[in-house]
Amino acid sequence: MSSLIPLPGSRNSFHMDDSSRPDVHPTPMFNNDTKLPLQQRRQFLDLEKNMDSNSHFEITVDQLGELHDPKSLRKLHELGGYRHLVSDLNTDSNNGLPVHIPDFEERESHYGVNSLPQKMPKSFLRLCFEAMKDKTLIILSVAAIVSLALGLYETFGQPTEYDSEGKAEPKVQWVEGVAIIVAIAIVVLVGAANDFNKERQFVKLNAKKEDRQIIVYRSGEKHFVSINDLLVGDLIYVETGDIVPADSILVQGMCECDESSLTGETDTIKKVAAKLAEDEFVNSLHQDETLAKDEQFDIGLSKKVLDPMLISGSKLLSGQGKAIVTAVGVNSMHGKIMVSLSHEPEVTPLQARLDNLADGISKYGIMIAVLLFFVLFFKFCADLTGRYHHIQASEKGSKFMNILITSITIVVVAIPEGLPLAVTLALAFATTRMTKDGNLVRVLKSCETMGGATAVCSDKTGTLTENRMKVVKGSLGDLKFDDTADATSTSHERSVAVIDKLDKELINSIVTNILLNSTAFENRQDEQEAATIEILKKKSERAWWKKICNKTPAGKAITTASNTLIESTLSRMNSHIPTNLGDVEPFVGSKTECALLLLAQSKFQAIDRPLEVIRNEAKQSIVQVIPFESSRKWGGLVLKTDKGYRFYIKGASELVFSRCSYHRSSNGSISPISNNVQSEINDYITELADDALRTLSLAHRDFKGLTSWPPKDIQSNQDPSLADVDKLFGEPVLLTETINAGSSPTSPKAPIVPNIVISNDIEGLVLDCLVGIQDPLRAGVKDAIIQCQKAGVRVRMVTGDNILTARAISKNCGILTPDVLHNQYSSMEGPQFRKLSQEERFKIVPELCVLARSSPDDKRILVDTLRQLGEVVAVTGDGTNDAPALKLADVGFSMGIAGTEVAREASDIILMTDDFTSIVNAIKWGRTVSTSVRKFVQFQLTVNVTAVVLTFVSSVADADNGSVLTAVQLLWVNLIMDTLAALALATDKPDDDVNLVCN
Repeated sequence: MSSLIPLPGSRNSFHMDDSSRPDVHPTPMFNNDTKLPLQQRRQFLDLEKNMDSNSHFEITVDQLGELHDPKSLRKLHELGGYRHLVSDLNTDSNNGLPVHIPDFEERESHYGVNSLPQKMPKSFLRLCFEAMKDKTLIILSVAAIVSLALGLYETFGQPTEYDSEGKAEPKVQWVEGVAIIVAIAIVVLVGAANDFNKERQFVKLNAKKEDRQIIVYRSGEKHFVSINDLLVGDLIYVETGDIVPADSILVQGMCECDESSLTGETDTIKKVAAKLAEDEFVNSLHQDETLAKDEQFDIGLSKKVLDPMLISGSKLLSGQGKAIVTAVGVNSMHGKIMVSLSHEPEVTPLQARLDNLADGISKYGIMIAVLLFFVLFFKFCADLTGRYHHIQASEKGSKFMNILITSITIVVVAIPEGLPLAVTLALAFATTRMTKDGNLVRVLKSCETMGGATAVCSDKTGTLTENRMKVVKGSLGDLKFDDTADATSTSHERSVAVIDKLDKELINSIVTNILLNSTAFENRQDEQEAATIEILKKKSERAWWKKICNKTPAGKAITTASNTLIESTLSRMNSHIPTNLGDVEPFVGSKTECALLLLAQSKFQAIDRPLEVIRNEAKQSIVQVIPFESSRKWGGLVLKTDKGYRFYIKGASELVFSRCSYHRSSNGSISPISNNVQSEINDYITELADDALRTLSLAHRDFKGLTSWPPKDIQSNQDPSLADVDKLFGEPVLLTETINAGSSPTSPKAPIVPNIVISNDIEGLVLDCLVGIQDPLRAGVKDAIIQCQKAGVRVRMVTGDNILTARAISKNCGILTPDVLHNQYSSMEGPQFRKLSQEERFKIVPELCVLARSSPDDKRILVDTLRQLGEVVAVTGDGTNDAPALKLADVGFSMGIAGTEVAREASDIILMTDDFTSIVNAIKWGRTVSTSVRKFVQFQLTVNVTAVVLTFVSSVADADNGSVLTAVQLLWVNLIMDTLAALALATDKPDDDVNLVCN
């Protein structure tokens, strides 16, 4: 076993000491100030950063930030290249930083630490104070204080009154004020407790995420270091499956990254070493001097520019390498997005309407109270010279106070005391029921805000689509299939039905090509993680609140609901440990190859044992492997068979098909490709491309009768034991219209067969299948969007993909409807959108349906523009790049399973099942809340207006200026009857026919 020794120059790092490994050596303790508590240390570093402006580091944080935001090889070149950068950072591209870092404090002070400021949860008292800011509660509080003061005066400052039987009446006038205070306390405590529970739950679940350990090189030795102790200049080691811990530059190795959570791009991004990328960049500048001034000649803008930049938060799909860290913490891409999430919550639409109602009620209540006071006061003044002439002064004062109390009671009665409680109960009930529907409401008031939503801005990748490439269309042999969500609209069958009709030889050829001609591999769950899952489940079962809940039937129902939705899903999304093995990606590697393997597994049922076992069994038969390269756009391998050798190939459809001279039918027969067949297949490839599908052709060629590989005429000059790749691939097949022997040249029925013209007399390939790969729509998305449109909610797609892909997906899911398809403003690209003036945006945005190639800032600008136009905007997203817009929106929806921690932190509601259709349920419940509150307001205002009129009229008509209803009776009507009515109306369930009508 390895012994872990604290690594010098870090807080929680460990050095691996294993005598069995020659590349790892023990390291002595480093005695410095690193033993200070983390909080003290950060404060010390902040002070030092402010005081020390003479850092010996020449390169600044801003200059390093320009390398990744956006990714730019041009900026690296302007800094003098990666070698100069490594030198400026006082590090080494082979050995990393020294173990005893001499400039440790200064490096942290200058470049920062790889951690983000902790957001402290609000205390219960703070939440109570914020709840008291509600305008209705403020008015109620003032009325309660006045009512209590007058009640105490009447109780202790007035003589005892007697009824007609001579019995003393109880002095309970103080009950009025106390009753109002109790109502206020209930509202405040219920609301604050709900918010406090949600906030604590979320903070606790985020805290479950364990501190990741990463591998760094210090003085050429490998060390395990906490992700929080990573420094700028560190040399880190990354491999397949890793999440990049900080912005860095790849200096050794090669890999492929998935940056979809940050950029929205579904395509795999190939990464190469900085030296190779820089050399290619410089050579291009030398060959064409105009490129030096061309800003478009950079990463992501030109295919000729290679990419060595690793972005924090991206995932390695394949490969491995070493990288130099250039930005950490708040200076990294991940950190910048987290910092941008600071946005103060605003007043919700329902709050605004209730505030206006409270203002109106208080104004009219005060006006009526003043009017009643003056009317009664004038009557009182008139009676002073009449029937009150002989009474004592104290009694006159008592009569006057009764007039004042009656007038103030008018104000108290006019204000709907039960309204805040009704709103709180409605929100709490809706929130609980939404949890069962898969919506975890983090911000209580976002529930009712969603009821007034008029626009939804949705990310494409991972939200509308599955963020998992799949084979959705194609032809197996000569039979076409369609597995898209709206396949019912086509005449093609599902792939499973087509496979049942295929010849076994054709199935064997396709499956062999997919399984063996691939570098992707199975994503097997580690036994330790599986054990951790069981531990979490057992701990959850022993939770104290479950033991209490399980004692009652209602508690058991709550426990069951929370088990299935809250605990299981949130433990999965926060600890990154799946609750079951089916939640993990089945394969790791190129997304294209993973899609093919998924086809073989789920449709062909071909992976009945571990993929590694299948490949090991065939290993002896493989004589040559030709790895896929983006430059040639295909990959293949050669297998030894009983009849000789077979060459399997898969690659870009049009390229591979151009080398095919035969095609296999579903019954297993092989036929020459005629002009008609060639035209038909090319048209089908174009049709798939128009639907934004990535097309692949799978083919093979038999070399029968050979006893050794390769054939002499295609031997490689460098290695005679291998075939020359270009010769093996061959030249495009040229078809000429040749008449079969025995047929008349003028015969209209003379069949056309190909005259194959290829180099070295090598026969062409046999086409086995053609497939279209796409990130498919989530199930139910199209229906959900149609429901949103019926409800008066406009759905817009915002994605980082190219505009052709975005338009194709939006047509499939119903965002781009036929009536807006040809509108020039219905779809637009981010670079064009961000150049628009504010006036132009106000004109175009109402018609905009699709925003492609968008940056996070473009999405934020779109949301801000919609809000300025008076829309209530909901934003959905799963990636880190969606966070700023999620925070700015009126309601932010994040994905609970596929969503990043940043996205969930920025959101108001978490879709725990990652189901876009849950948004429809959120709209239903939101509108139910609004409807319930509207019903309650109508009910209570009717009661209150009746009570006010009755009090006013009876007081004016009564000779003693007394109301027919006492203040206590009026308050009991308000608090008891209205509160029970609130409880009944607040628990209404949504009705599809009512609540999906635009309010």
